Amino acid sequence: MVLLLFYLLAITALLIGTAAIYMALIEVFPVKWLYYHYFIRKPINWTIFSVLLIWTFVIFIQVNQFPYWALVPVIISLLALILSYKMHQENAFKAVDFPEFARDVSDLPLKDEMELAIIEYHGITKCYPLDYVIHHHIINDKFGSRIVALTYCAMCRSIIPFDVTEIGPLFVGSFKGANMIVADRKTKTFFQQATFKSIIGKLHPYELKMIPFQILNWTEVKKVISKPLVVKVVAKDFREFQLPIPGIWKRIVVTEKTPGLSAKNRDHSFPSRTPVIGILDTSIKESLVYLKKDVIANRLILNENDSFFLLGVGNTVNGFKTVVNNTSLEVGIENDEIIDRITGTQWNIRGKYLKGSLNVDLDPIAISDEYWFSWKKFHKNSKLISL
Repeated sequence: MVLLLFYLLAITALLIGTAAIYMALIEVFPVKWLYYHYFIRKPINWTIFSVLLIWTFVIFIQVNQFPYWALVPVIISLLALILSYKMHQENAFKAVDFPEFARDVSDLPLKDEMELAIIEYHGITKCYPLDYVIHHHIINDKFGSRIVALTYCAMCRSIIPFDVTEIGPLFVGSFKGANMIVADRKTKTFFQQATFKSIIGKLHPYELKMIPFQILNWTEVKKVISKPLVVKVVAKDFREFQLPIPGIWKRIVVTEKTPGLSAKNRDHSFPSRTPVIGILDTSIKESLVYLKKDVIANRLILNENDSFFLLGVGNTVNGFKTVVNNTSLEVGIENDEIIDRITGTQWNIRGKYLKGSLNVDLDPIAISDEYWFSWKKFHKNSKLISL
């Protein structure tokens, strides 16, 4: 009977220690369970491990002989305790707070084709290599008096920076619907990254504020920013991305599988990992989405109804409004520069003013370069613009 109780407690501990994974991947488990699991997993598993350890010692004192049969359940409970730390997304993808930036970018192990997220906010511009961000999923950084959390969900490739000055830095809270759940450190409120909206917690209901940003490869960054401020990285920061279980990630990305989102609940209009450009800007009332390959092939896509355009540069896409100083532009692209055909004003690919009568930068719009399955999951009523 005592042996049975030992194993029941050990198995219970193991189920709790690994719950952050299977409850995130199996749709039937509600987010609420993941939220409460975040708080209880460590105390419960510490209690179970302590109880089994003390109970083993008591038995040893009583019978004056070590109960070797207790070793296996005690070891299982210890493993469960370790897993309750290691297997949780918070530790598997540890957020970075206020990283150091390189004094000399020539010392950085950056390759020309590497893509970087460029955030310009409150007069400060910083660059973050995506191959570095993916390992952490969240980079919290300061832009003057503001705090920005750059979030990157590897599963759906949604890269979204939020102004989190009011609530403080974010961390990876969990994972649901094949999309990352972020949480703030102060209140531990859970937010769905793809929708910006809170799910559960002290701040609920609350919506995160996305800020526009751009993605360019390192070659283009060097062309348009004279002295780029790049986060300090080393070669190991660009190691091959892995999930907590080695080898699983490679198997996933070559299939149609979307862990955490079953095939029956996924839109099958296109292969699941078809790259798309979703329009997230609040000034554009309609929810729109473009196939990324169409934008890249056409290079410049105008949307006259909603007064914006998309620009493909290499394998990256950025968007801008077609109205500046209450003046509508007739946008074109010439020699890797954006041009207004009416006034002859020119801007670089970041929308920065170069010359001409309209002496002002272009206004960027908020977009998301992500996978089709994720976009349709969280933007069900979006309209696909076919070119």
